[in-house]
Parts: sequence; structure tokens; C-alpha cells
Amino acid sequence: MDLYEDASLERRGHERIGLEAQVSIKSLQKQSMMLGWIQDISHGGCQVRVDIPLNFKDFFHQGDNVLFETYVDFFRLKGRGNICWTSTGKDRVGINFEELDQMSKKYLEDFLKMFS
Repeated sequence: MDLYEDASLERRGHERIGLEAQVSIKSLQKQSMMLGWIQDISHGGCQVRVDIPLNFKDFFHQGDNVLFETYVDFFRLKGRGNICWTSTGKDRVGINFEELDQMSKKYLEDFLKMFS
């Protein structure tokens, strides 16, 4: 797990921490769901590498509202957010957190504190 520091920090407002955790993403606009891997995370959101790179833009578009949930014991995260960007070249999407359940807020806060 690495700490990422770059020019985008000013735009994001939060440092990103490297993380490898499986996550499911479900679109609220469509009945589509996809599995992926969180690549980095901050207080405001996360970057996800999707498992199905071909035509994943058919599933998710910038601005889509999504539900997400991780399934690893060491890091539990469940909430609602929106797709803030997509990158077909790297098979990645950015999710901006809008709402996390109480337990997820605690997991995220405790995890990020380890790197501050």
C-alpha cells in the first residue's frame, strides 16, 4: 500500500492511499453490476480497475449513481456514490463517495489514519 502524492492532490483535496480490495459496483440507472478492484482510496472516493475491460463504458458513464461494496475482511466498505470519470485505456473508473454507512466510515477513517 503506497501513498500517492501528485499535482491532482490539490484538485482532489485528499491524499490517495494504494489499496487492492475487490469491490462490486451496481448502477442505479441500469440493472448492471460489475466486479473490480480498488486501486487507491481517499476520504472522497476511490479508483477502481474493472474486471471486464471490454466495453465497460456501456455499463457506466460519468455522472452515473452507483452502489458499491467490498468483500474483504480487513477492509469493509459499503455505500453510494457517482462515477466521476472513466478511462477505457486503463480499464478504470473513479467513484466519488456520496454516502457511506456508519461501519464503512469507521473502517475508512481507521485505514486512512494508518498512513497519516
